[in-house]
Amino acid sequence: MDKKEIITESLVYIEKNLKQKTSIEEIAEHVGYSKFYFSRMFKQAMSISVMEYVRERKIMRASESILQGNKILDVAIEYGWESHSGFIKAFKSYYGFSPSLLYAMNLEIIHLGGNAMSSYVFYEKTEEHMSKEALLELLERKMTEYKLDTTALKAVYDFCQKLYANQIRYSGDEYITHLLNVSLLLVQMGCESSVVYAGMFCDVLRKTDVSIDDIKKVLPKDVADIIMRLRDYDIEKDGLADEECAVIKMAERLHNMRTIEYMEESQKKRRSKETISIFMPIARKLKNEKVISELNDLSMKYVM
Repeated sequence: MDKKEIITESLVYIEKNLKQKTSIEEIAEHVGYSKFYFSRMFKQAMSISVMEYVRERKIMRASESILQGNKILDVAIEYGWESHSGFIKAFKSYYGFSPSLLYAMNLEIIHLGGNAMSSYVFYEKTEEHMSKEALLELLERKMTEYKLDTTALKAVYDFCQKLYANQIRYSGDEYITHLLNVSLLLVQMGCESSVVYAGMFCDVLRKTDVSIDDIKKVLPKDVADIIMRLRDYDIEKDGLADEECAVIKMAERLHNMRTIEYMEESQKKRRSKETISIFMPIARKLKNEKVISELNDLSMKYVM
């Protein structure tokens, strides 16, 4: 096995044993390496130590369990915490708020109706097969909510619609719906308007035959500049050398993983392994817990 396969195998082992008391020695032995060598390899690949990762996954799974209505003390014991206070301290350290907030919010959601997956843990999701018109309306509303300038939105959208006309996703949805979802994620990630608009063209130089001159002519200069940088950006090699490009690629991958069910099985596994080995370390360097949480969950479904 190469290093990427070793890391993936260790992650699968950790995931299967989240409710058990697992040590570095046990995980290293499972993949056939010494504790020292494996620890160094893992941190180099994942930008986090082995036991920090284990604790992170336990907290993520615990938060999901709380959102499903399970009592905080029961969840803490289930995932290996010896005391209620110890769990609360670990949870607050990771999320920045108490698990009681999730529990209370879940009760409110049950009372009012709606989706139990909190935006405190993951970024908001759009409805499946939402139309481009509805997504555009939502994007404008979200940009306004986040105090972003929407003056150029209609012109940017019209150009995007023209370039991607007749392109369809695996799901059968118009391709532009994917691009609008990327932009919606970028808004929630706190990006500037220029980055949000560039997200609508995250793969334009690969997916269309548009000329660079047309991009520069039609789009605002700051948006065109980001698109030009995206052309030469490689997230595996360049990492955070260009943070705007990294964030766009992260949003693009997150939405692709949200809709991965429409791909063939071999593609699902390949994309998931790639997400773990390439995108997860960047998400940690960006310190974006919501992206970390969701990419982890989505990827592990298809590598286990």
